Amino acid sequence: MNRIFHARVPWYTLFFLFLLLVLTVWAYRERLGLVALFSLLLMVILIERTIHTTYTITTDGLLVIHRGRFSKDLTIPLMDIRRIEQLRSARFGQFSLTNYIIVYYGQEEEKSVSLIPANGHELVAYIQKIRKK
Repeated sequence: MNRIFHARVPWYTLFFLFLLLVLTVWAYRERLGLVALFSLLLMVILIERTIHTTYTITTDGLLVIHRGRFSKDLTIPLMDIRRIEQLRSARFGQFSLTNYIIVYYGQEEEKSVSLIPANGHELVAYIQKIRKK
């Protein structure tokens, strides 16, 4: 059975969405049609990407990163994962701006991808559990 982990919505994404909303309303009121259309389109893409980002671990031993309908899925075999790091950005005591995970993978050359799952510790534990089998 596939295990699906959903992405967390960071505060800065919500802030950027709010700024895009303000820009769209302002451009519409000032009759700047192209600016309103562009900011509305950008807002739709960001909302769609935020809502539909998932990290799926399949029974075939793959990590599938789905970042919405407008992006191509990234598929990583679990056996190709070299290491996983849980990091925090810009810490202020116990508070950090965001927590994220970097997955390093690849056989010939090392590649990396960053993930922001809602429950990162469970994702890392599940990947390690599957890799040990």
